[in-house]
Amino acid sequence: MKEEEPIRILITGGTIDKEYDPLTGELMFAKSHLSNILSQVRCKARFALEEVMFKDSLQMRSSDREEILKRCVDCQENKIIVTHGTDTMVETGLVLGSHVKGKAIVLVGAMIPYAFGTSDALFNLGCAFAAVQALRHGIYITMNGKIFFWDNVRKNKESGEFERLKP
Repeated sequence: MKEEEPIRILITGGTIDKEYDPLTGELMFAKSHLSNILSQVRCKARFALEEVMFKDSLQMRSSDREEILKRCVDCQENKIIVTHGTDTMVETGLVLGSHVKGKAIVLVGAMIPYAFGTSDALFNLGCAFAAVQALRHGIYITMNGKIFFWDNVRKNKESGEFERLKP
C-alpha cells in the first residue's frame, strides 16, 4: 500500500485564528489555534504546520499573496491547505490559480473565530482535509461543506456565504 502523502498547512491569519481582546474590545491575533484544533478533532492525517503570517485578509497586500504563492511553490508537499480570511480568499485563489500547477491547494477559513466556541472552524477545516486528499491537482476554496473552483466562486457579502458564479 502506498504511503500517505503529507499535507502542508500554511497559516496566514483570518478569523479562524482571531481572539477577543478584553482590554480593547477588538478581535486580534495572539497565536494560531490550528494545533489545538487538529488535536481536538483527533486528526490522524500526516501534516506539517507552517506559520506564514497573521493578517486579516482585508489587510493583505500583493506582497503577502506573493509570499503565500512562494510558500506553496517551494514546499515539497503536493497537498496544501491555506488558512485564510474569507474577505479576500478569492483574490489569493486567483494568484495561486494563475501560477501553481501540479498541486492540490485548498483555501479555508471561518466566519466565527475558533476561540468563540460556536465557530464553523472545525467543520470547515475538516472539509478542507477531506477535499485536499480527494481532489485532483488544482486550486479550491472550501467553506460550509461546499467546494468551489478558485475561478468560479465569490463571497456574497449580504449573506456571508460563498457561492458559485456560474452553475
